[in-house]
Amino acid sequence: MTNNNIISDERYGKLWNQTRDFIDEHCIIRAEPGTYMDGKLEGSRYTWVFYLRNGLYRTDFLSAITQMWMKKVHDEIGHFDFQLSGLETAATPMIVGMPIYAQVFGVNLNGFSIRKEQKTYAMKNWIEGGTTEQPVMLLDDLSNSGNSLRKAYDILEWHHMNTFECAFTIVNKVNEGVHDDNMTTDFLLPEHIKIMSLFTLDDFNLVGNVELH
Repeated sequence: MTNNNIISDERYGKLWNQTRDFIDEHCIIRAEPGTYMDGKLEGSRYTWVFYLRNGLYRTDFLSAITQMWMKKVHDEIGHFDFQLSGLETAATPMIVGMPIYAQVFGVNLNGFSIRKEQKTYAMKNWIEGGTTEQPVMLLDDLSNSGNSLRKAYDILEWHHMNTFECAFTIVNKVNEGVHDDNMTTDFLLPEHIKIMSLFTLDDFNLVGNVELH
């Protein structure tokens, strides 16, 4: 892979702004003023929630995410010697789409999906698709939001598969000055696994809970 396969800083900035605006308009569900949505913890309430599947099943959105991700990997890691995986279903379009788009830019990647629940018949498998001996870069739509990254990590451990030193999410649900300990980590993953993300809550003028959950 050469630098010719990677987008320029100018192109990255344009895609970042376009994607940020799309997420803000189409992938953040906001309650009407004075109303709330039920939270995932008993008794909790939300005034906003991310729903990135509104973007992840669009080819233009997934193309932009892939191009920006490739630039960050190139600049910050320097190689693509890993395979991709994550927990269904938020990670599924990235696991399928990112290798397809990456191939256009000369990068070949393997991907496979991790089931939320073990299949109850026949092979009784947790993993869907073929795997390689390469370490696994975990993918998800959000980090520091729930336990899906940790569950995927644990299932890989059960299968004696190595997890790559970096995981990728579109949005890291943290605020600078509030969650400084988790700006590059996930609160449930081992600390040696760093989080690479495109956006934080600050990019959408949102404020998260002081205590991550």
